[in-house]
Amino acid sequence: MSNVTIKSYRKECEAKITNGLGKAMDEVGLLVENEAKKNATNPRGGSKHPWVISGEMSSNIGHTTKLEGNEIISIIGFSSEIKEQSPVNYARRVELGSPRQHPYPFLFPAVESNREKIIEILKNSGAKGVSIIET
Repeated sequence: MSNVTIKSYRKECEAKITNGLGKAMDEVGLLVENEAKKNATNPRGGSKHPWVISGEMSSNIGHTTKLEGNEIISIIGFSSEIKEQSPVNYARRVELGSPRQHPYPFLFPAVESNREKIIEILKNSGAKGVSIIET
């Protein structure tokens, strides 16, 4: 009688997929971060927001990508959300507007203007079975 040994490479494969997808998410984060910074400083349409004076809001836009369990979490936002620093209190009102001020979106257009690049980056991450669901 002969012995049969079965070796599983599941963990190695999962680590490779997670690593590739994590790198892709970090690349997406950097792409959107840079575009949002440009938009916050000089928004599309040319109408500069009256609060864009010091560049504080733009300089506080950042991103982070981290692995928690089996999930890759990517956050694109303000340093206060990412690094626990002092918040830029008016950024949400700049992006979304308020009852007394028009919106000057900078983050949403950063994602939308790079939609095709983001999809390509994720598809090329090496993770098989990754699909983009349009909503």
